Amino acid sequence: MRTLSALFRNTLFVAGVTLVALGLGNTLVAHFKVREYQSALARTPPPVAAGQTFGKNTRLHHFSSEAWSRRSLNQAKLDFYHLLHNVGWLMLCSGALCTIMAVRRQRYRQPRWVSSSVERG
Repeated sequence: MRTLSALFRNTLFVAGVTLVALGLGNTLVAHFKVREYQSALARTPPPVAAGQTFGKNTRLHHFSSEAWSRRSLNQAKLDFYHLLHNVGWLMLCSGALCTIMAVRRQRYRQPRWVSSSVERG
C-alpha cells in the first residue's frame, strides 16, 4: 500500500497511466470507426468522370456531385481515423514506457539513509 501511494505521487507514473488510458481509448474508437468508414466508402459509387459527362475536350475545374462529395467526406473521415489510430498507438507505447520507468525507479530507489551516508563518507 505504501509503495502504491508513492507511485501515485510520482508524476511520471500518473502521466504514463493517463497516456495508456487515452491511447487505448483512441485506438479502440479509431479501430471501429475505420471499419465503419471503409464499408461506407465501399458502398459509395465512384465519382463520375468529367470526360464521360461532357466530352473529352471539356475542362472542368470544379465538378461536384452528391456522390463525389459523400465519397470525399468519407475518405477524409477515414484518413482522420487512420491518423487517430496511429496517434493512439504512439500514446499507448509512450505511456507504457513512462509507467515502466516510474515503477523501476520506485522499485530500485535507494533508501535516503544510504545515499546520505555515501555522500558523507
